[in-house]
Amino acid sequence: MSLFLSRKSFIQQGLAVAVTAVMMTSANAATDKEEIQKLREEVQTLKLLIQQQQNVQQKQQILIEEVKLQPVQVNVAAIKPSLVSKAGASVNLYGFVRADAEYQFKGGDGIFNRINAVDNKESNEDRFYSTAATTRIGLDFTAPVTDANVGGKIELDFRGTGDTVRIRHAYLNYNNWLVGQTTSSFLSTETQPEMLDFNAPLGIGTFRTPMVRYSDKINASTQYLVGLEKGRADNRLPVATGKISHKFADSSGLVTARALIQEVRAREADDDTKFGWGVGLGTNYKLSEQLVLNADYSHVKGDSTYLLYTDNAYTTNAAKDNIELNEFNAVTVGATYKITPKLRSTLGYGAIFYDDAPKTQNDTLQQGWLNVMYNPTKPVTFGAEYVYGERELGNGDIGGRDSRLGVMAKYDF
Repeated sequence: MSLFLSRKSFIQQGLAVAVTAVMMTSANAATDKEEIQKLREEVQTLKLLIQQQQNVQQKQQILIEEVKLQPVQVNVAAIKPSLVSKAGASVNLYGFVRADAEYQFKGGDGIFNRINAVDNKESNEDRFYSTAATTRIGLDFTAPVTDANVGGKIELDFRGTGDTVRIRHAYLNYNNWLVGQTTSSFLSTETQPEMLDFNAPLGIGTFRTPMVRYSDKINASTQYLVGLEKGRADNRLPVATGKISHKFADSSGLVTARALIQEVRAREADDDTKFGWGVGLGTNYKLSEQLVLNADYSHVKGDSTYLLYTDNAYTTNAAKDNIELNEFNAVTVGATYKITPKLRSTLGYGAIFYDDAPKTQNDTLQQGWLNVMYNPTKPVTFGAEYVYGERELGNGDIGGRDSRLGVMAKYDF
């Protein structure tokens, strides 16, 4: 009996051990399956990440190839080389290279506008002129100071006597003050019509003279200038000038008003003096994107310096002890039409009318012109222009006629 129980207990224990082993094996198998499943999921995740990375690399490579195929465009205008003077001032170099040629059917003795001296001499007919003396170079300076506006300008060309170097502008700025040589405040080059002829149109002025000038703004659109300038060489006192300029809204143009006063002295008339004066009014107005109008008017008494192509400032009596100031009206008008973005044309007219001019002096000067300007690319300009004018003397005779055809090529830098 005891033996039987022992065997039974042994068998039960063996069965228990077997069941436990089977259960442990089953549990281990379940755990392995879970781990394998996790590994498979991780492998799948890695495959997806690798695929995504490959897609990104492929897209980047495609973009690189597209960029290689595209032409490289460089905005040259935005690249401005930095020039610095010895004193540390910033320097801006500018100017142009220009060549002019002109065929004169009749007119004055020399290239470019000289309407006040045209005559009917056969020696001035059918003549050809050319020059590169109109080439210009300039430097603008800005001083490295923070508590003041300090700078200056030097500008030269080659239109001096015998095509020598000529100073056009040479001045310094200190805040609102200007000291040196530049265009007179009595003039309004910003309202003159475009003319190819380098000597500029009849009825306006380009006089550049030594001066002391003060300028300031009344508001964002209006500016004024007042100064003392060197006028006629015989005058004892400087000329007082003033100018006010107002810009229209939307950058459609501007209007200017000017004045001058001076003491006119005649050394050959026992230093007799008279009070000379002048007023001017001009406008530049854009009617549309294609059409711009310019007009300028001046009335001057006792001056032959500020406006172009004018005669003597005064006449002297027979005893040469008294002078009478000459007086005239000057007008210039013109219209510029932009045919295409690269092609434009200007039709202009200028005149000077004297009051009671002496018989041997100019009484009426008139001139008209038509030009075409072409810009195949921004810095290059080609132009052609025809000019016709007449000069009438105080006795009513025609002093001479002007008829010229000019061409020009210019490169701005």
